[in-house]
Amino acid sequence: MVGLKLISLRRVKVSVITGTVEKELHSHSYEVARELWHTFRTKYLAKARVFILALFYTVAQKVLRFNAKLIHKVQAKHGKWYDMVKGKGTLKKKGSVSFFLRDVAEYKKTMKSDSL
Repeated sequence: MVGLKLISLRRVKVSVITGTVEKELHSHSYEVARELWHTFRTKYLAKARVFILALFYTVAQKVLRFNAKLIHKVQAKHGKWYDMVKGKGTLKKKGSVSFFLRDVAEYKKTMKSDSL
């Protein structure tokens, strides 16, 4: 607040104190403000930037790992169906889907044997 007041006074060129005392007061207050800003920037903003980058890379790594696991699970699930339709194996689960795929596999086997 004091800094803003000094800046506004400097812009208006109105001051209670005149002469060399005013120059010394302004120069000293600007030096203190500059030192405080430099300390704040080097200590806290640098640490906050490092923390935000670490957090970002950690979250990105977790998301990529989750996506890789999900893709692997989807490929494994649909890979069994693909192999079943191609006639490379059968599903061991019970249910209408496995019956349908088993019928498709048998039909493909008969098609292969008829064409030979």
